[in-house]
Amino acid sequence: MSENTNNQQEQIENFNFNKHFLNAILGSLYYVFVYIPFILPFKIWGQAAARISILWENKSLGYDEKKSNYPLFIFYFKYVVDFVFDAAIFLAWPFGIIFSTYTYIDSTYFNFEDFILMLGGFYLSVLYTRFLKELLNFFLNYLVVWMLDVIKNIGLLIKNMWLLNFVFKNKK
Repeated sequence: MSENTNNQQEQIENFNFNKHFLNAILGSLYYVFVYIPFILPFKIWGQAAARISILWENKSLGYDEKKSNYPLFIFYFKYVVDFVFDAAIFLAWPFGIIFSTYTYIDSTYFNFEDFILMLGGFYLSVLYTRFLKELLNFFLNYLVVWMLDVIKNIGLLIKNMWLLNFVFKNKK
């Protein structure tokens, strides 16, 4: 557990109805009905737009052989993790509004409820896309690195066992 979590658990008091009940209700209502459905998607969308803008201003998505031994890998990693997911997050709402409106106007079988459901799906896609970005980033940064370290350590173990074999042969 992190140090912050330990400090938080030490600060938790016993439940006092007069002190905690109203704050618990207000906090629950705020996070369930205001923060998660409205503020969080806009914050994620805005941060994706800011990251794309910074990438554009700095032209930092380019291929550069001078920065690394693996420039193509770094380019594709930055392209997928830093750009594609942020672009999908940023474009989800404008594309969703245009696509839903066009489908609603052009279709004879498409009713207003379907239109609202489609808009809601595009609205929530920002959260799902951000979750997928974090999942891919976790997989690439932690699990793949861990797997490569395990393979490297197995190789070192085999090498050391092989060297140890020569030590035992020389002692005989």
